[in-house]
Order: sequence, then structure tokens, then C-alpha cells
Amino acid sequence: MKEIKRVSAGVMFESDVLRLIDQLAADQQRSRSFIINQIVRRYARIMQQKQTPQPKTETETEKPVSAIHF
Repeated sequence: MKEIKRVSAGVMFESDVLRLIDQLAADQQRSRSFIINQIVRRYARIMQQKQTPQPKTETETEKPVSAIHF
């Protein structure tokens, strides 16, 4: 498994975003850092999947991206 180096980064959050992060952290009994890292990783996977061309059938339609659930 690839070693993950931890680096501190000062980030300013808007109050509503911070409340959401804190709520997710409390629900999952995790730290803010863990929650933010997971959100960014999932977002990156979604963006990577969108960039990878995948064959579509004639009947397949675009589906909206669902909310992130932990």
C-alpha cells in the first residue's frame, strides 16, 4: 500500500460548510480531516470516471450525480 504523507493546510470554511463537516464527522465518529479527505477522494473518482469515455447504449440516459453519503 502506498504511504500517505500528512501535510497541514490552512483552509477557511464558510460557516454552513463547517457545520456540515462537523455533523458528518460526529455521525461517523471521525475527524474533520478524515471527512474532508474522503469527500475530495470521492469527488476525484467521480471526475475521473466522467473523463473516461465509456460505451453507452442507445437507451442509456444521463443520470444526475447523487449526494455523497458516508
